[in-house]
Amino acid sequence: MAKRFTINPEKVAENRRRNFVHATVLISAIVLLLGAVGFMIAGVAGLIWIATFGFLAMMLGPRLSQQVMLQMYSATELKPQQVPMLFELVDELCERGGIKRRPRLFYIPSRLMLAFTVGGRDDIIIAVSDGLLRQLTGREIAGVLAHELAHVAHGDLKLMALADFMTKITRFLALVALLLLLVNLPYLQEEGVAIPWPPIALLAAAPALSLLLQLGLSRAREYDADAGAAMLTGDPGGIASALVKMDAQQRRYWENIFGRQGSIDQPSLLRSHPKTDERVRMLEEMVIEEDDGMDLPDNFIPGGRDEVRKSPRRRYHGFRY
Repeated sequence: MAKRFTINPEKVAENRRRNFVHATVLISAIVLLLGAVGFMIAGVAGLIWIATFGFLAMMLGPRLSQQVMLQMYSATELKPQQVPMLFELVDELCERGGIKRRPRLFYIPSRLMLAFTVGGRDDIIIAVSDGLLRQLTGREIAGVLAHELAHVAHGDLKLMALADFMTKITRFLALVALLLLLVNLPYLQEEGVAIPWPPIALLAAAPALSLLLQLGLSRAREYDADAGAAMLTGDPGGIASALVKMDAQQRRYWENIFGRQGSIDQPSLLRSHPKTDERVRMLEEMVIEEDDGMDLPDNFIPGGRDEVRKSPRRRYHGFRY
């Protein structure tokens, strides 16, 4: 039997409480910022329109992004007979997480280790790459899948779709307001109307502030998904090991393109995901060693799929896969 490292439930609960408070503060700040911009432009009517569009974004956003992401990565749907062990693993994790709607699994033909989830509770899609299935062990793949399912269980897909919508609307409204102000500035000066500087400063800074808040929210949800993965698998070491491998590959990839400059870390405020060493540190705090645990297979390669050898290439829309 394999050595097993399970979790400290109290530590997981503590991390989840902290992440919940963090996410609540950030989403509240985004809402207040968007509300302030909307009120400056159209008063109460602006707030009503923003609330209406925000509701529609929560309902339709995940579904619309689903097709875009799948097409962007040339993802194709997998069938249970192609890789039965992978489907059995997902079923087990869904049962543990109380997710009644089983996700559909898609295959990304890329050497990079990639995984993402799109859709909502009614139609969940988890996409995994050829590189991820070939280069990670069974424990690590279980951790990655559990991380993606934790996003579903926590309602992160709709939450992040709403945050993305509010950031885009804030950017659009702030641009329109500043353009109108610029056009009407000569008339305002002729009539001797004083324009307060605080609203102008808020409109100018609103897009950047909203984006920073959205990135902060994304980082908070990643921490929570890591804790959720540890709960689902009982193995924090699995997801931690996968994160280290994926981060190392990403660094090598950018170094091959930009040289040593490609390995320079982004400032934390500009990252959509927390730094890997910080995520690993928090996962290590949850570890409790046990005598033994389940053996998981390391071969989750879909049947009939040859190893992807071509390098990622740029496409017309500017993204890489």
